[in-house]
Amino acid sequence: MNILLVDDSPDARLLLHKILREAGYRDTISASTAYDVFKKLDLEHGGAGASEIDLIVMDVRMPEIDGIEACRRIKEVGALRDIPIIMMTARSQPEVLRAAFEAGAMDYIKKPFEEVELLARIKSALKLKQEIDARKSWEQELNKTIQDLDTALQEMGVLQQLIPVCPVCKKSSGDQTVVSALESYIQAHPNAKFHDAVCSSCSTLKG
Repeated sequence: MNILLVDDSPDARLLLHKILREAGYRDTISASTAYDVFKKLDLEHGGAGASEIDLIVMDVRMPEIDGIEACRRIKEVGALRDIPIIMMTARSQPEVLRAAFEAGAMDYIKKPFEEVELLARIKSALKLKQEIDARKSWEQELNKTIQDLDTALQEMGVLQQLIPVCPVCKKSSGDQTVVSALESYIQAHPNAKFHDAVCSSCSTLKG
């Protein structure tokens, strides 16, 4: 999974890369400013780069646009909303942490950080992202199934209107293969409504 590391300090970025790579996280990307982050996520085009990033670990203190404001802007984009963001901060004041969570951060790490704590929080965030992706995939499959069922029902409705079925014996006329399939359907769905057309056999019996 791809992790985006954001810190204006080159030394901090190198340290993060080193720790993560030694822990087995090979797919790490770095950025030094909020603008770099926005570019990598393609914020201008509605977050088209969302699929490239699974987690963002971002420092609060950065030039021009700080981490909290960057987090807020990212979370305002629908396509990026499900990317977990962990904030790194040397300040532990309640108002800073509150602002980070209100902006959409899922967690925070105090600097200087402990390697064990960093890896534990990253592992937890990536697990959350996997669960989110699995849920979204399931929802997409469910929606497709519902659409397929709706289409099938609509097509069946058209068939019910076009194919004449005798209201007496519940049989249709035409190609024998189609007739057999339709008659099986009619027997399984006795309440289905078809265009009534009394067949010749039933007409003779009535006569």
